[in-house]
Amino acid sequence: MTDRISLKRRSGRRPTGQNLVEILVGSIVLVPIVLAIIDLAVVVIGGDICNDLAKQAARAAANSSSLAEATAAVADVEANFNKSPTYQGLVLKLDKYDGTPDGLASVQCSVTIVMPVPVPFLNVGPTMNIKTQASEAIVGIAPPRPS
Repeated sequence: MTDRISLKRRSGRRPTGQNLVEILVGSIVLVPIVLAIIDLAVVVIGGDICNDLAKQAARAAANSSSLAEATAAVADVEANFNKSPTYQGLVLKLDKYDGTPDGLASVQCSVTIVMPVPVPFLNVGPTMNIKTQASEAIVGIAPPRPS
């Protein structure tokens, strides 16, 4: 005990709580940055999910031999998506299917992302809508035979 008292007298400093103040100020800066990084990661993952589903649905539609089959294939991809409370309102829509051997099948995907931790100063609301589009060459229809 006497060693502590003599140490305080020698250094001329008394404990003032500086460490506590530094931790509080650092937390005020770091916590919003970490929350913004979490939101950004959720948005990037949601964009990747939407893009991948649009590509998968376009590929399924391109492998179909008729417009009805292509529409059913897109609906099947949408039905097999595992629903999540973070990614709501997923809609896959067959945008274009021209039905020719050298044509394109195009699918649009839209999803609403619910932010887990909305950060007010980033001007990003509690939800964000993302739309993507993918096109694939039709391969489900055989070209005509040469004559």
